[in-house]
Amino acid sequence: MSENNDVINKFSNRDDIIKKFLDLKSEIDYHNKKYYEDDDPEIEDWEYDKLKRELEELRNMFPNLLSIDDEIGGFPSEKFSHVNHKVRMESLHDSFSYDELEKFYKRISDGNEKFVVEPKIDGISLSVEYENGILTRASTRGDGYIGEDITENALTITNLPHKISRDIEYLEVRGECFISKLDFANLIKYQDENKQKIFKNPRNAVAGSIRQKDSSKCKERNLKILFFNIQQIKDKTFENHSESLNFLSNVGLPVVDFKIVKNFDEIINEIKRIGNSRNDYEFQIDGAVLKIDSLQKREHLGSTSSFPRWAEAFKYPPECKKTKLLRIDLSIGRTGVITPVAVIEPVYIGGSLVSKASLHNQEFIKSKNIHINDTVSIVKSGDIIPEIIKSESNENSEDFKMPEFCPSCKKKLKIEQSDCGIAFKCENSECPSKIKSQILHFASKDAMNIEGFGEECFNVIKDELKDYSDIYNLDENILKKYKEFQRSGVSNSQEIFPGFNSKLYLNKIGKNLLNSIDKSKKNSLEKLIYGIGIPFVGKEASKIISHHFKNIDNIIKCSLEELLKIDGIGDITAKSILDFFNDKTNINKLNKLKLHGLNTECKISKSLKNKSIFVITGKFEKYSRNDIIDIIENIGGTVSSSVSKKTNFLICGTDPGKKFLNAQNLNVKIIYENDFDDFINANK
Repeated sequence: MSENNDVINKFSNRDDIIKKFLDLKSEIDYHNKKYYEDDDPEIEDWEYDKLKRELEELRNMFPNLLSIDDEIGGFPSEKFSHVNHKVRMESLHDSFSYDELEKFYKRISDGNEKFVVEPKIDGISLSVEYENGILTRASTRGDGYIGEDITENALTITNLPHKISRDIEYLEVRGECFISKLDFANLIKYQDENKQKIFKNPRNAVAGSIRQKDSSKCKERNLKILFFNIQQIKDKTFENHSESLNFLSNVGLPVVDFKIVKNFDEIINEIKRIGNSRNDYEFQIDGAVLKIDSLQKREHLGSTSSFPRWAEAFKYPPECKKTKLLRIDLSIGRTGVITPVAVIEPVYIGGSLVSKASLHNQEFIKSKNIHINDTVSIVKSGDIIPEIIKSESNENSEDFKMPEFCPSCKKKLKIEQSDCGIAFKCENSECPSKIKSQILHFASKDAMNIEGFGEECFNVIKDELKDYSDIYNLDENILKKYKEFQRSGVSNSQEIFPGFNSKLYLNKIGKNLLNSIDKSKKNSLEKLIYGIGIPFVGKEASKIISHHFKNIDNIIKCSLEELLKIDGIGDITAKSILDFFNDKTNINKLNKLKLHGLNTECKISKSLKNKSIFVITGKFEKYSRNDIIDIIENIGGTVSSSVSKKTNFLICGTDPGKKFLNAQNLNVKIIYENDFDDFINANK
């Protein structure tokens, strides 16, 4: 049994299973948004694939209980008009081993079927429509049902024909839009030299380009496209997928390379060939795609709620690259723990430039026999920061030892033994690096979610911040002291403080920062608890103690015995909570936050104690989706990504998608935006 199944076996009842399932879906939904909508993923593909696999294992173990459908993909952006896809743009199921791929093969093949194998391009999927030979519309995949109209930007794709044969009355084709490795390298070099935000990988560069409101900026990126499927065509039929690709090529459309194979051995050989040649492609690939060639058989097999049954994606293992370890830096976390970080000669792995790798702790360095100036082997196996798996010493190699004193404040470090090994810890509450980590954690998305307050912002205004409570001292006069927040011009709506340039005003970045700081004062208590950084208290524990104690004062006054009675709070966490609130420094910070008007109450609905499940669909004028999620969770509800028999309420904005129809069919209560405030007030 897998490690994931071992975890699942620890669940004691049906509620635990549902909670695990919904938590996984919520985490996947978050990363879907970061990937598909924000074009700013926080985790690597392998980490995301691991979450999806865990969800799949859970679903397979409890098929009757967990019947909620997945909707992999992002909500269409509100920057573009929406396109309803008449033919769903499905995503593919992934295999990570030849054994898994063979199971797929045996499930759908009688041994006489032909298959098509194609490289899996790492870009974004687009639909392109032609009417009487003229390109009339291009759209993104979106959530598979509804995408974004990006026609103007698509017209700048360098190899995309604007006209094909007039004899074709209507054609809709699906392809992968990409940026070549060379163009991507030139792009990030330009961004680095001009101190712009650097795209993490080619896929992000494509998504960020194709969603530009100014098509001239998209044109500068030199994007390309390769087509891999006919979605719709009028007055023409095909017997095989390969035949349809040849047709597209003959009418002048760029088509993905493919090979027809006749048995499983040929499938594996072709997948290995593509994998061995991945560096030879002009574009980044992350796998290969296997499709049954017969379109009749494809139609017979159909699709699940999430994937087509007639196709499978094979994901290659992570790339491994060798480079030189230049030095070892020391990172100081919010709790004071010192983490060694390898600084390496930059190297491309999996399409992104890697310059650092976590070394975890002293034991890890010793176990891998790592030295400064070694030649190290780096992989991206799913971690956000790539990992060194092997180190080769040479005559210039130098030993590394953890320091006795903090590199930031120079105070003597404390050495602690933990389950993870020996930890070197700075206990100085005034350590500048420790304070920086605490402030950045407080402002982070999962905590107080202060948009625009990242490391770059901190470095500009660090002299104004002695601890996280000082964030709420920031105002227009303070920010205007720094050129990063200044704007020259005339504005009758802004006051100028004495002694300052009368033509200097707060720019949009500064305004947005102050608005986000003010907005964070209304956050839920659990976000505040997580933000203040109690050791061993993560997001889930923050939610548990917030809901149990109802307000911050009750938490401050609680006893060890009371904490240990709470399901989900163990000995270590309970002691850490007590120690934190027995520290006068922490109490002083909390008192400052109270004076600034931050919410310290947990408002849980009495009528929603049954953990009602909500789903959100459509566009909203008054609220962002994150606002709605916070409001629902504050009254005791749970937000899911898809409608099922378990759904209690659908929160509906304008232009709703498939979820609205599903809710109607399942008699789910629908709450429109105009009625949302009344519903929330009734359940406070």
